[in-house]
Amino acid sequence: MIYWEIFIPILIILEFSRNTSAIGIYFTRSPESLVAPLHDEVVFDCTLNINVDNIKWLHNSKDFIHPAVHTNSNSRLVVKVESIAETGDYQCVATIGASSLASTAATLSLATLKEFDNRSLSSSEDKLKITAGNTVALNCGKPIQSDPPALIQYYRNGQPLLRTTPVSSAGSVLLKNIQSEQTGHYTCSATNNILSQVINLSMSLYLDVRSSHAALSPRFISKPSSLYVAQKNSNVSIECAPYGEPVPTVKWLGIHKNILMHDNKTNIESGLLTIRNLSIEDSGVYDCIAENIHGKISHSITLQVQEMPYVKNGPSESLVINEGSSETLKCEAMGTPPPKIIWYLNGKPVNDSNILVKGNILTLNNTHKYHAGFIQCFACNILGCSYWAAMIQVNPKQITQLTSQQHYYEDSTTRSPQRDRKDRNHKGKGRKKDKKKKGNEMVPPSQPNVTRLTENSVMVRWFVPPNDGLQIRFFKLQYKEVGGSWNTSSDDIQMHIRCYQVDKLLPDRDYVFKIAAVYSNDDNKSGPTSKRFFLSKGPPNRSLIPPTLVSAKAVDSTSILLEWEYLNSVLAPVQGFYVYYRATSTAGDYTKAIVDGQDTRVFVVTHLTPDTSYDLKLQSFTVHEASNFSAILTHKTFGEPKTSTDTPKWTDNVPDNVANNNNVYSTIGGVKSLYVLLGAVAAVIGAIILLIFFTVCIYSKRLSSHSNSPELNKSSEAVSGLEPLSMNGFALKNGKMINGCTLPMASENTHGHTHPPNGYVIHPINITSNPLAPDAKNAIEISYLANHNNNCSESEINSLPRRAMPLPLDTPRTWHSKDAKDENYV
Repeated sequence: MIYWEIFIPILIILEFSRNTSAIGIYFTRSPESLVAPLHDEVVFDCTLNINVDNIKWLHNSKDFIHPAVHTNSNSRLVVKVESIAETGDYQCVATIGASSLASTAATLSLATLKEFDNRSLSSSEDKLKITAGNTVALNCGKPIQSDPPALIQYYRNGQPLLRTTPVSSAGSVLLKNIQSEQTGHYTCSATNNILSQVINLSMSLYLDVRSSHAALSPRFISKPSSLYVAQKNSNVSIECAPYGEPVPTVKWLGIHKNILMHDNKTNIESGLLTIRNLSIEDSGVYDCIAENIHGKISHSITLQVQEMPYVKNGPSESLVINEGSSETLKCEAMGTPPPKIIWYLNGKPVNDSNILVKGNILTLNNTHKYHAGFIQCFACNILGCSYWAAMIQVNPKQITQLTSQQHYYEDSTTRSPQRDRKDRNHKGKGRKKDKKKKGNEMVPPSQPNVTRLTENSVMVRWFVPPNDGLQIRFFKLQYKEVGGSWNTSSDDIQMHIRCYQVDKLLPDRDYVFKIAAVYSNDDNKSGPTSKRFFLSKGPPNRSLIPPTLVSAKAVDSTSILLEWEYLNSVLAPVQGFYVYYRATSTAGDYTKAIVDGQDTRVFVVTHLTPDTSYDLKLQSFTVHEASNFSAILTHKTFGEPKTSTDTPKWTDNVPDNVANNNNVYSTIGGVKSLYVLLGAVAAVIGAIILLIFFTVCIYSKRLSSHSNSPELNKSSEAVSGLEPLSMNGFALKNGKMINGCTLPMASENTHGHTHPPNGYVIHPINITSNPLAPDAKNAIEISYLANHNNNCSESEINSLPRRAMPLPLDTPRTWHSKDAKDENYV
């Protein structure tokens, strides 16, 4: 038979603190305390309000390696109790990424029952003479040990007393207004229902009840209990039942020495005081006073009202602490007895040299990234525990390194002349020793941080502190399953890369990682090992919002500047962003870069190939997960410059604005310089165009002045004497020559009707003076090549309407025939 269904808990089911829903994760069911016999099985259940990566169990604060039935939000642990080694505290720990949340603990204990102590029904004699009408209390004590508490049964002459017989909270049975028919032998027994075991008290008490006895002052059969412990909001029944002859009267005094009366709060009956709905204020000393004509007796009882502990005030639900800084957390708890405060970090009791705990105050000194996660403040007393939970987020320390151009600027502008002079003049062994000491130091990478990508892959990230040591050639990543051997990545990770994706891992396993650096002297040194990381099974949650990639701009032949937008979330703040990039012409894996800090919005991707197109995309990430990818942008680097005076040293591709957003413009200064250069070129080109324009205008003006010379005017006057002709070639009117196939112009009596030119252009016509002409006024020679005139035929002229031909029909023509081969004269 499995007794977990009928267990009697030792501790009250533990409450959840009021703030657990504030962090969004809480236990809807925690393990419950159980009592079981040997060779039995017990079941512990643990359920959360959300799906988590994993649920593991702790036994006495240590990992319990035992098969359990898991679902996404529930775990059921079955324990077979073979010995006392299986007893103790059991907790479930829910894992979400690299953070963990612990439940309250449940206690498993063995069912036991031992003999009664030496206390008996009567402390002085086995036979008592009692006057009828008295109220007596029988108490045979308790077994030395019983788990769960034994059930005490009273008997008279071997027959059990009715269950309706009043029993005090101390376990005494009251015989009210006892009568002669209740005379007999009284015994008792103790029963442990889980063990199905009964222990009988060997001693018995005989009560001789008569109508009257000799005079007797008030007294007790056995001294009643002086201490009662009860829980808040419960009821307590306090026993005080002296007997005497005549029957004594009893009165009760409260904690303020006032006489208690029967009311809604207190119920007074013969030999018993019951106080209902206890509060902490009901704690104190109560007095029972009994007297008759032969004497008086009093007894004092202390009542302690206990209260389940609860955390009144704890750390803020979401704490953001800068790496390397200190933070003090305080936990205020209430309860009776006063609760003890226990701090947990990521599901385990705090045990860290950087964390100082003094009671309800915890101080984080030199905060590290591995301090990120759930911090819990447990308040525990004899009734149980409750806790307060908060989320700690560690803002990584920003390591800003200058670009090669900024290094040059700093070296050339910020170094003082005195320093330069001192460096030039300082010669000697001391300087050489210092240089040698710094130059040979191998500074290792930091402890890596891990983010889950899928159930088979993680992203590992690290940094290298600024140093004057040996230059790093490349990195190697090492990882192993906890308890296994180390594996080393086959890739040589480039010296400017600070993150690496590890694939082909097995889910539901614990892994650790470390980074080794290989230096210019071909030696290597490993950084510290990461915290244990549990890789959960199942698809990624993808609850984070991906960033929006806005633009990509080439900075130079090896760098591209990325700009993006991201709306920070108070509920789900990110640790930073992953940058993925690869050449568009390839189909290989993306190279990854890391951007720490949720407020960063620009990043320069360096160490690219000149004149190459790249695909670029982003992810946001936390310690638990990474978001989906942003849209891909494609951009090309500039071509390789023709000349180069120096080769800049490598630097981390971290923009300066990571540490301070006010320094963003220093990161993109190269882009602005490029814009200035383009603007200057455009201005020069514009100036050249304006110069050409003015030159053309001046030249045109000079040509116009030349056309008004006397020689030309004289010819024009000669030509102006001719009437407009209706012919191919030209038309003269008012001294102006129109070159082209021009229709005859209207005369003054044509009412302004004209016909527009047909738009054809004829070959130039030469106009010279004719020395053979008899009249000098009309001595003009007009010549053209007849076989080159391809504009208008004579038939077209003849087809014009009459109103377009101002000359009469009988006007003689001045041209030779169409077939004339010689020049024509006027």
